[in-house]
Amino acid sequence: MLRVVLLSAGPGLPEVVEQYGHSSEWIPNLIKSKDVEIIVRKAYEGDLGSVDEADAWIVSGSKYSVYDDVKWINNLVSYTHDLIQNKKSLLGICFGHQLIAKALGAEVIKNPLGWELGSYKIRLSNEGKKHALFQGLNDGEIIYESHQDVVSSMNGGMTSLAFTEKSNQSFAYAKNIFGVQFHPEFSYDITKKLMDLRIKNGVKIDSDKLEISKNSYKILDNFISIVKGNLK
Repeated sequence: MLRVVLLSAGPGLPEVVEQYGHSSEWIPNLIKSKDVEIIVRKAYEGDLGSVDEADAWIVSGSKYSVYDDVKWINNLVSYTHDLIQNKKSLLGICFGHQLIAKALGAEVIKNPLGWELGSYKIRLSNEGKKHALFQGLNDGEIIYESHQDVVSSMNGGMTSLAFTEKSNQSFAYAKNIFGVQFHPEFSYDITKKLMDLRIKNGVKIDSDKLEISKNSYKILDNFISIVKGNLK
């Protein structure tokens, strides 16, 4: 049985949680492999666990920023650094993507180009087109976004796998550490709800047309397959 710790990086927006639940439910529900045990830990409450308790870790999205000087975020960055040093397998989603990048020494900033909110076409780099993390996804694939922070620079060990006009969308580090800026766990309805909420709060968006993302959820099972392959 593969053990995976899901580090939840926030309680979620109440309006979304009330109607659709939490990402700590969405992510496990989308992982189709039956021989996987998911352990959910609330990192935002300081619950991190041991670096030896699992085979892999997934770090969720969050309404917070990785550069916020908050105790639990600082502790999570340090914990992530320890996971990296111990050669553990990691997948970061949105905030998690940025968190892993920061732990690797990259820069995370508020995007001067503004929010990415809604559906976008992702472009795969040459490395991304052949990478196992993007198996079953095509260049130009529709993905769901909800963020204003971005990884603005990468260190020498990070390889860009995907991008949009506004930001880096995925990176790989070594054979076991990955980040995706987009949300493979989002559904159409969840994304629409987030768009409506944030537009109401004054967020400017690139387009109010929401297209259907058909394959981005495959990132989660692809990550699990990579972890299993690395353990053989």
